[in-house]
Amino acid sequence: MMKINFARLRALAGLAAVLCALTAKANVDLKWSESFRLPPLADGCANPGVARPYCGEHNGMVLLAGGANFPAAPLAEGGQKRYHATVYGLPVGTNVWNVVGELPSPMGEGVSVSTPRGVVCVGGAEGPSGESVTAKAFLMLWDALSRKVAFVPLPDFPYPVKMAAAAARGSCVYVAGGWRGKPAESDVWMIDLAAGAGMTWRPLPTLPVKREQPVAAIQNTSRQRTALFVIGGMASREDGLQTALEDGYYYDLAQGPHGKWLPVSPAKVKGGDTVWPMIGAAALATGDQHILFFGGSNREVWNDQIRKNSGLTGSALAAFRSEYFRRPSEAFKFSRRVLAYHTVTDRWFELGELPFAPRCGAAVVRQPDGTVLVASGEIGPGVRTPACAVGTFFRGKSFHPVNAAVIILYFVGMAFLGFYFMRRNKSSDDYFRGGGRLPWWAVSISIYATMFSSITFISVPAISYVSDMRYYVIAIGIVVLAPLVVRYYLPFFRRLNLVSAYEYLETRFNLACRLFASGAFTLFMVTRTAIVTYLPAIALSAVIDIDVNVAIVAVTAITILYCALGGIEAVIWSDVIQSVIMIGGTFLIVVLLIAGTDGGLAGFIEIGRQAGKFRLLDFTFDFKEPVFWVVLVGGLVANLSSYTSDQCVVQRYMTTKDEKGAAKSILFNGVLSYINCGIFFLIGAALFTYYYSNPEMLDVTMPKNDSVFPIYIATGMPVGISGLILAAVAAATMSTLSSNLNSSATAVTTDFYARLFKNVNEKKKMRCGQIVTILSGVMGGGFALVLANMQVYSMYDQFQRFLGVLTAGLACLFFMGIFMKRVNGTGAIAGLVANYVVCIGLDQLDLPWKPHLLLFGAIGMVTCLAVALITSLIFPNDRKNLKGLCWSEREE
Repeated sequence: MMKINFARLRALAGLAAVLCALTAKANVDLKWSESFRLPPLADGCANPGVARPYCGEHNGMVLLAGGANFPAAPLAEGGQKRYHATVYGLPVGTNVWNVVGELPSPMGEGVSVSTPRGVVCVGGAEGPSGESVTAKAFLMLWDALSRKVAFVPLPDFPYPVKMAAAAARGSCVYVAGGWRGKPAESDVWMIDLAAGAGMTWRPLPTLPVKREQPVAAIQNTSRQRTALFVIGGMASREDGLQTALEDGYYYDLAQGPHGKWLPVSPAKVKGGDTVWPMIGAAALATGDQHILFFGGSNREVWNDQIRKNSGLTGSALAAFRSEYFRRPSEAFKFSRRVLAYHTVTDRWFELGELPFAPRCGAAVVRQPDGTVLVASGEIGPGVRTPACAVGTFFRGKSFHPVNAAVIILYFVGMAFLGFYFMRRNKSSDDYFRGGGRLPWWAVSISIYATMFSSITFISVPAISYVSDMRYYVIAIGIVVLAPLVVRYYLPFFRRLNLVSAYEYLETRFNLACRLFASGAFTLFMVTRTAIVTYLPAIALSAVIDIDVNVAIVAVTAITILYCALGGIEAVIWSDVIQSVIMIGGTFLIVVLLIAGTDGGLAGFIEIGRQAGKFRLLDFTFDFKEPVFWVVLVGGLVANLSSYTSDQCVVQRYMTTKDEKGAAKSILFNGVLSYINCGIFFLIGAALFTYYYSNPEMLDVTMPKNDSVFPIYIATGMPVGISGLILAAVAAATMSTLSSNLNSSATAVTTDFYARLFKNVNEKKKMRCGQIVTILSGVMGGGFALVLANMQVYSMYDQFQRFLGVLTAGLACLFFMGIFMKRVNGTGAIAGLVANYVVCIGLDQLDLPWKPHLLLFGAIGMVTCLAVALITSLIFPNDRKNLKGLCWSEREE
């Protein structure tokens, strides 16, 4: 019996902890430009700056309008606040402001937010002295052709308001809290700019605590949700004095108008007890899961002022205020730190400090080039500044050349592999089936690599990191279906000696079924190629400073090269190499992630348990959520499609020497996939616990949730090892891409070219296969470029959607062909059409009772079966000799 050496295990864990500690450095920071200023006033005097202007970006121009200052004399000397109407414009990428227009009237202290339709401005104090509070709302637009600013009125806000907070996502704008007298407001309102004539302000549930001067942002959060965050500010007390708030809340926007606000953890960084201020700060959503906070009054200084001020009246109060406002700006301790909040782990950390005077009421804008503009604002009570600066995100840890060398060597090796096997391709049988000479274990690993692609390697950890493990139930379908495939499906494919799986459909039903199914499969392969190309491309762009589109082109080109040259034999042997790297790398990653979590293994279990990361079996009956029943049914259908109608898999059934070897490859792959799938779900949970323990290590500019695992690999692991693991990501990508391209070539060549054009010789077939391989790769790469420029929250869900919509009907065709002898060709076509109508309808229509996307394929299959049976009964004359084609008519 093997003994476990616990001393060695502890030593390994200790080494892993040391390696993690060596890499424990903030991943991303902000580098600030030299200061530049607002332009001089019309009379030539220096611009004193403004606080709480309206500001946003539209059509490549940052617009800063209105705001308030004390132009005649400082506040400490009795100066009076004045509001302004000047609109300044700053072209993105420059540092020179120009006067570009005027507001309809002097205004400031309202809220503003950038949208694709323009800068939405709401409320504020209006008039030279701010003598009234307004309910006006309008769009501020920049006309790039006329070089003029324009204003378009929006429906008035429900009441006059100032000192509120605003955020936007797409065409929807949200306004929360604010002041319309005393006390502060707790109302939250939303307007949809895309509603046209029906545009109106609609209420959301009120905040648990009334507040003015809070900060707001919209960001993605856990459970694949998007939420509105409202944090900090001041609350009115019964004695009329205001006190700083430490709390914050978020609202899941998917709840509509009937949801509930949930608390956000106080703004404490790791290891500290101080709650950082959020009065007069600015919030900015960045990347996929972070909110940055700039400036703000110090909570302790503010509350200390309240305590001292509370017992004073008359001249004593006036004397206190005079003394208080004469203090130097440093005494007020405005926040110099840039705070970052991670919405998934609910953790705070510092992202460096501002190299210039911290401020309140500043304009903070995320520009289209990814930089952050901080403009003007208040640096002390009544003291404004015209200074501006631009922050650029940069990685504290660059991608080491050793890592790049490992990846390059791997790609070169795969290209040479294709050239090597090119010499062995003497016929189309060699190219498409490897001459039937491949060992069962290599085929089994190849099936595993084909099904366990970069979709699993990158997206499965991402979905369990942001959610939980409920999707793991999908893997049950692999274990359940593998014996059934061996028992009922494999004999038909082997005994019919098929090159393309869809040859069976013509023999069983008709040519139309074969061509329809082969075409649908090819379309699915293009979408799958796009996804498995896109995922590692965003991974590379997340860790290396290259454009995601360039990465997509590079991955596609290299895979096309060795797949087009080498055929199926190159594909399978490259799959074996890639799988070894992939499996070995995953175990190392698990060790490092758990070692890097506070408390090690015990911490991993406790943090994950409290966050619900280990939730697996959810037996509620909510068919809009990924509960057990939904995932089980969806997993069975998805795996049925993959293992019975997917040319990528079926093609491998033909590459072994005999049926027994093919059966072994299917069963071994089922066990291997089930175990390794569980490991990847655990990696997602470990990513959560690692970043919960080390929030500063996560890239605040992370563009997609699917980037979280590659970012850890590149920045959280020692040099060299991270390059090897990233090579495994490339391996997963290339294994699936090569399988997709080769199988598409097989389907098109066999089902269309060779079938429709008789007497085609072997050389022409192989040449057709190579051409189709290239075309399929180019089309997949093109669609990957489309995905790279779309807003897709979870690529795993996107893949499951494509799988259900495009392939469930194919699985149903094979099921009906083998087990339902009463279904004829006419019924099969009718059922297939009905399946696609239902699946596409469920996917595209916005239905109030819409089920979870995992059920699309199952509903389509049931529809297909019902329509096919009914149609076959109505048209019974379309019959064939089913000898050897149906299970009940099989040849023994």
